[in-house]
Amino acid sequence: MQEFSTASASAKDPAALAATLTEKSAQGWSVVGIVTTTTEVTAFLSREATASAAPATPSAATSSVAEPAGWAVAPESAASSTSSAPASMAPIGAATYQPTPSYQPAASATPAVPAGWYADPSGRFDLRYWDGGTWTEHVSRAGQQFTDAPTA
Repeated sequence: MQEFSTASASAKDPAALAATLTEKSAQGWSVVGIVTTTTEVTAFLSREATASAAPATPSAATSSVAEPAGWAVAPESAASSTSSAPASMAPIGAATYQPTPSYQPAASATPAVPAGWYADPSGRFDLRYWDGGTWTEHVSRAGQQFTDAPTA
């Protein structure tokens, strides 16, 4: 089982975080990730839980979770039955089975991005025309139109 911790320091003093991480490393902690903000640097740490690590709530470690009756227990009628399926699971007749149809989008679905002039994704021109489904060969630079191979 893993346990997790964090170590934070001011973004203006990264040496403080380095010293803290060196100390945590000696205790068996490994850095999972580091997140920086404008004012703070936070390191997220993990290590294998030790037997000496105290649980967050003592009662959680000592009390067991009560499971509903019958969980993980084979039904008694199944042991005495010659059938592999319990009696309550009778086979469904072919006439009553209705498979769920697979999803088919409407033929008249409107495109997510309307046709028009947009920034050229290849960066070779200022604008490229999007026809609503793909990029076209129509491009523009400094107000003049050209043709260029469409980009993927």
